[in-house]
Amino acid sequence: MILLALVLFAVAGLLLAWAEDRLQRRSRSPLAWNWFEQFLLPLGRVFALMLFIVCAYPALYGLNGREAPAFGALLAAGNGRLDRLINVLFFVGLLLPAIPGLRRWIAVLLPLQGMAGVALVASWLAAAQGVSLTLWPSAAVWSLLVIVAGLAALLARLMTALIDDPVLRQDAHDLLLLWLQAPLLLIYAMALGRALR
Repeated sequence: MILLALVLFAVAGLLLAWAEDRLQRRSRSPLAWNWFEQFLLPLGRVFALMLFIVCAYPALYGLNGREAPAFGALLAAGNGRLDRLINVLFFVGLLLPAIPGLRRWIAVLLPLQGMAGVALVASWLAAAQGVSLTLWPSAAVWSLLVIVAGLAALLARLMTALIDDPVLRQDAHDLLLLWLQAPLLLIYAMALGRALR
């Protein structure tokens, strides 16, 4: 289940990178490019993250089908839950980079976006099971998340350093950062899953 989710997430990331490269190279209008970069690309990341969370559920939290309700049942248990998931992922991904100075910290912003979606689904799961859940991870989990995020950012920078074309380098760097957030989401979701058992 998680392997399929990772493969689909990787394919979605590749499609986003391909679309970004094509539009950036062919766009003659700075307005059209800004629209894509500020709105459509974050929306594409939202759907990639949603695909990952839905396909990996409930294994994402270290649970099996007997321990957790079906994802459709979680959505049906409350009004507008799917809309809420899309909105949380989209607005975290859209608003955080809009804060001056934070755009440079995309390696931190992407995992925060994914963690917001993972936390929202975990809160629904906790409500379905009648358990109270703290979404704030322990100091040990935070430390692990910071280390893995730092390594992911370093790895993405090192793997793209030799690419001469600046547009291709940036696209490859963004794609790798998108992919490398999957381990962070798994670490965070598994920590939440331990609290749900």
